Amino acid sequence: MLPRLAIRPLVQAVRHGSHSSGTHGFKLAKFQGQTPTGFINDGWAMSRLPFFARNKWFFAVKAVAFLAAGFWAPFFVVEYQLRKANQ
Repeated sequence: MLPRLAIRPLVQAVRHGSHSSGTHGFKLAKFQGQTPTGFINDGWAMSRLPFFARNKWFFAVKAVAFLAAGFWAPFFVVEYQLRKANQ
C-alpha cells in the first residue's frame, strides 16, 4: 500500500509533465491579440508615430511645410543678414 501511495503520484507527474506533451509541465498563457487602443501597439501601422496621420492629404501638406521650412531657413537667414549689412 505504501509503495502504491508513493509511486502513483510520481508516475502521474511524469506522465503529465513529459517532454512529449510540448508544454514541459507548464501551462501556456492564453494569447490575446493586440488592439490599436491597447497598452502595447507593436506591429500596428502608425502606432509609434508622434503625430496624427490619418488624413493623407493634410499630412502631406504638413510634411512638405515642415521639411521646406528646414530647407529654406538658411536662405532666409542669409538674406536677412545681407540686407542688414547693406543698410
